[in-house]
Amino acid sequence: MALDVVKVIEVFKVAPAPSTSPTATISGDYLPLTFFDALWLRFPPIQFLFFNEIKDLSLSVFSDDILPKLKHALSLTLQYYPPLAGNLTWHPLTGKPAIRFATDDDGIHLTVAESAADFHSLSTDDIKEAKDMHSLLSSDFHVSQNQATVISLQVTLFPGSGFSIGYTAHHAALDGKSAAMFIKSWANVCHVGSLPPELTPVLERSLINDPLDICTIFTDKWKKMPPEGTFHLMEMKPDPGLLRGTFRLSRQQIGQIKSKISGHVSSFTAVCSYIWTCLVKAEEGDITNENVFLIINMDCRARLEPPIPSNYIGNCVALRAAKTKVVSLEGGDGLVTAAAAIKEAVGSLPQGVVKGAENWLSEAASTFAGQKTYGIGGSPWFELFGADFGWGRPAKVEMVSIDKAGAFSLCDARDEEGGIEIGIVFNKHKIEAFKSIFHERLQDIGNYLRF
Repeated sequence: MALDVVKVIEVFKVAPAPSTSPTATISGDYLPLTFFDALWLRFPPIQFLFFNEIKDLSLSVFSDDILPKLKHALSLTLQYYPPLAGNLTWHPLTGKPAIRFATDDDGIHLTVAESAADFHSLSTDDIKEAKDMHSLLSSDFHVSQNQATVISLQVTLFPGSGFSIGYTAHHAALDGKSAAMFIKSWANVCHVGSLPPELTPVLERSLINDPLDICTIFTDKWKKMPPEGTFHLMEMKPDPGLLRGTFRLSRQQIGQIKSKISGHVSSFTAVCSYIWTCLVKAEEGDITNENVFLIINMDCRARLEPPIPSNYIGNCVALRAAKTKVVSLEGGDGLVTAAAAIKEAVGSLPQGVVKGAENWLSEAASTFAGQKTYGIGGSPWFELFGADFGWGRPAKVEMVSIDKAGAFSLCDARDEEGGIEIGIVFNKHKIEAFKSIFHERLQDIGNYLRF
């Protein structure tokens, strides 16, 4: 899809609606970052696309009905999330990174565009060019030496077919769970006009204990990386010619994979083990390392001492690394080997989580440098297909940012409870190989269990 098929119509700045009863107690005009946030200070942003199908959608209906509702609901939602309308910057007193808000200039940039591309080609599970998604994301995501955008949005009309919502969020402000919660909050306000308790955010940063001042340790390490002392993000440019595809596992198929693995494993472990082995097989011969890693983001809200609310907004994830030999994943017992490595990695998270956290950044830099690693983006537990803005469940959800991160994405299935959608980005040769391996192995597992 050429960039000229997307035409920007207008750019709005949507500010939080005036509120006489704030839902969160935040002192001052700055929301400090925690060490969980500072860990991601210079990582690329989180990017999602939501495709909403509306047959015969006209420009007038879009402009007069849909867009005003989206804007108004966004403004109301920001009453609950006021810092997200601000900017990341350096706190003038502490010198630490913080989100500055509560100024007259606050607001989220909302780009409105129109696309001449084929809506159904972009929102299909079929293999398509990865770069075609990027013109559906706002270009008003700015990062400079002393300031960075927290969130930018783009709503793109596809006349006669529907519209998309592109979402870009700074990773130091939100983890995947928080990003999903904000989108679902916006959708809920747009659809029903209010938020249930589980979508009402908790913003209180004092919930995260940091007696060792790990936030400063992480911030100082980032400041020393070139360009020094800035908010500039790490360059992670996707390779040219990348293709994107969606692969589905039904609840039944996930059960079959679990049955093939000896011992009790969770659906998450089973699915990640299966995808990990398929990825390695698809790259057979191209991986020159002896070992291969799978990076797992673990939600720590319930693992802290004491636990914090599940609707806490910010970052609260720890990185765990599953490691095994490439040759072990390529063999017949690869699925069992992968599951064992994942279970060991997940089980290695210390009680209370914070123990040893001061070394997370330095350990990651030394462990993964030059190594073959895969990551996992998103989660089926985010329930992104629940983001109904009032025009039905999304026809498609894509995690765009995986094409820069070398990760695969996990999402709940649109049409089946308990199913999972997997997003994969590879070059043409490897994605075709992955597709073949993915389906052949599923058939083999089914045959194995049948006899």
